[in-house]
Amino acid sequence: MQSFHWKYAALFLAAAVVQAATGELRAQHNVQIDGRVVDAVTRLSLPGASVILLELMQGQSTKNDGTFSLEVPPGTYHLLTRYVGYADDTLAVSLATNTSLTIRLMPVDVRLSEVQSTAERDKEYLQRSSRAIAVLTKKELDKHRGQTLGKTLENIPGVTLLQTGPSIAKPVVRGLHSQRVLVLNAGIPQEGQQWGGEHAPEIDPFSPSRIEVLKGAAGVEYGAGAIGGVIRVEPRTFRELPGMHGEVSLNAFSNNLQGSGAVFLEGAHEALPGFAWRVQGSLRKAGDTRTSAYVMNNSGFSEVDASGGIRYATGRWSSEVYYSHFGTILGIFRGSHIGNITDLMQAITDGRPQVVTPFSYAINRPKQEIRHDLFSLRSSLMFPGVGELTTQFGYQQNNRLEYDAHRAYNDSLAALNAPSFDLTLTTYTADVKFKHVPVNGLFGSIGVSGMRQGNVRAGSVFLVPNFRAYSAGVYALESWARDRLTLTAGVRYDFRQVEVYPFNFRGLQQRMHTYGGLSVAFSALYLLSDSWSVGSSIGSAWRPPSINEMYSNDIHHGTAQFEIGDLNLDTERSLSLDVTVKHAGERTNAEFSLYSNVMNRFIFLFPDPQPTLTIRGAFPTFRYMQADAVLSGFEGSFEIRASELLKLGITGSLVRGDNRSTREPLIGMPADRVRLLTHFDIGDFSTFSNTYVEIVSNFVRKQDRVPANADYAASPAGYALLDFGMGGELSFGTQAIAIDLTVQNLLNRSYRDYLSRFRYFTDDPGVNAVLRVRIPIGESAE
Repeated sequence: MQSFHWKYAALFLAAAVVQAATGELRAQHNVQIDGRVVDAVTRLSLPGASVILLELMQGQSTKNDGTFSLEVPPGTYHLLTRYVGYADDTLAVSLATNTSLTIRLMPVDVRLSEVQSTAERDKEYLQRSSRAIAVLTKKELDKHRGQTLGKTLENIPGVTLLQTGPSIAKPVVRGLHSQRVLVLNAGIPQEGQQWGGEHAPEIDPFSPSRIEVLKGAAGVEYGAGAIGGVIRVEPRTFRELPGMHGEVSLNAFSNNLQGSGAVFLEGAHEALPGFAWRVQGSLRKAGDTRTSAYVMNNSGFSEVDASGGIRYATGRWSSEVYYSHFGTILGIFRGSHIGNITDLMQAITDGRPQVVTPFSYAINRPKQEIRHDLFSLRSSLMFPGVGELTTQFGYQQNNRLEYDAHRAYNDSLAALNAPSFDLTLTTYTADVKFKHVPVNGLFGSIGVSGMRQGNVRAGSVFLVPNFRAYSAGVYALESWARDRLTLTAGVRYDFRQVEVYPFNFRGLQQRMHTYGGLSVAFSALYLLSDSWSVGSSIGSAWRPPSINEMYSNDIHHGTAQFEIGDLNLDTERSLSLDVTVKHAGERTNAEFSLYSNVMNRFIFLFPDPQPTLTIRGAFPTFRYMQADAVLSGFEGSFEIRASELLKLGITGSLVRGDNRSTREPLIGMPADRVRLLTHFDIGDFSTFSNTYVEIVSNFVRKQDRVPANADYAASPAGYALLDFGMGGELSFGTQAIAIDLTVQNLLNRSYRDYLSRFRYFTDDPGVNAVLRVRIPIGESAE
């Protein structure tokens, strides 16, 4: 079977090369088709209509006067024209010479179109993938703007948070996180310094317009490392129609008195056809977070982000350039850095800070300063009748400074203010992908990818050494669809080489690590009816140990713990099985998944019985260990539109992680949880439209599946939180200002989540009211 796929892929590559070599010659014989799309009744032009030559996968949107122009080889084609509120039109055209035509679209009842598009959406959802994929649209993301990326994802079934203080939240997918969950930012693998659980993705929370969470191993498509899941963060698409549009977002948070805002602008110009641009900037500033009983001192942060992009597209070719900057200064909760072992153990026993000072915006030591810059160049070229070739180059540089609470004696003021460690990680990535057109129900893609990465360290604390790494991968993924059945198979080989440079102060010798391995996947999806589908996938993926898991041997300031690596760690290998049932009905939606992930040589942090005392203070100590493990679980969601007014929903997830070597539960697995939603669509109210009110209840069970007598503190009790939300749109002329108010932890409950890294020392945040206002500028093209 694999041999067949390789031969098939080689055939398409050869066809692509021949097509490219002869493209210029054939272009000399192309003919031009010019047209205009109008309303069949009023004869008015229709700007923005989609015109597509189906056989060539070539098309464009009509201009302001409803016109379009395509240059194609002579032949007979089917021309599909679409426009919201009008019936689709498919016209057979025979092109021997240059041709002009007028396409008249017939208006249809708007409600009928909405029903049809809803049905198409439902079918697309049911057939999107055999695996569990959660999608957050711009409308859903708007209700969470101003929060961290992790916090935005926490309501997705199967996704929980590894929280380090109020401003750092890392997504946990089916019990796996950090190096096992790949984050793609604008198509580029996010390569921040992922050393440990408190380094959240360095992504502007105002920038995504769509987020997809693919749950489970995805090694074939995304390479070694995507062993737990993939989070795809997509910025806004470029504007197609001439004009300008923008948006101003303003947020206010009551708990830490955070203020945040963002400005977004985009444009396209008739004088520059095919050219479009967009820019965005955002600010966030917050003071200390409050629990239900006290202030978490030195937990404020400030953040400045910016991004921009341009795109140029012709009929067959397009290129996009994208740049983003992320910069933040984070205070680390002062009560987690303690001077001696006696006070440390007393603080854990007391379960609350020994010293509490009044609320402040000041950010003092210990703290982090993080800067992340990302550049992307993406191009695609369509070969009519063959497929599409896409290339993407990425450059990233991540700089992390961490400052101790305690300063060593030094006569130099500059030395006193120097960070305890300074890490600069520079990454280059390149991807080439060819997606061929369907042939007898068979469609798919082949690709290669490569990465070069280097890390430079400075400072007195040794967390990771200097290193340089090279990675490469090649893959093929093919699907076959007929009637209600879709089968998919893929294979990928990845190679990684890491050269670690000597560090004489710690007796570290130069060392080379080389890894390689196959990832394979097979899946099946069957459409049971117009409203139900079932999918299943089985696959094997792998991940090499990361640099911190092997070489750490010092304080990790962000998590306030001493971490010790193990040079003898071997690669992880997973074998995963997933079954997902989806339903999309007229009034109900549901998705349920069962999964099991057998992981050989699973790497995890485990507490040492004795804390470590250093000149910087006393810290709980953790060692990286390895054991065979299995992670199984269930996640599901169900939603019903009980009436035009009322919508009810329930989501839940359960993860069971077991160490097969010791026959004990795995440490650090998320607790069972259920979320209940009651949503009222009130409609128009006074000067507001699309108003709503919703109440959300979150129930989290105590995590009692933990290794006996292993942790520094017992698992915290289970908890229940109540959230409230309301909002709507306020019209000013043709503009609608969106206003949302949410209150998290409405009853100001005192609680601690098991996955909170500071649960030894403090509660999680108390009540928090959040006001969000979005003001449009100009007319959106969406």
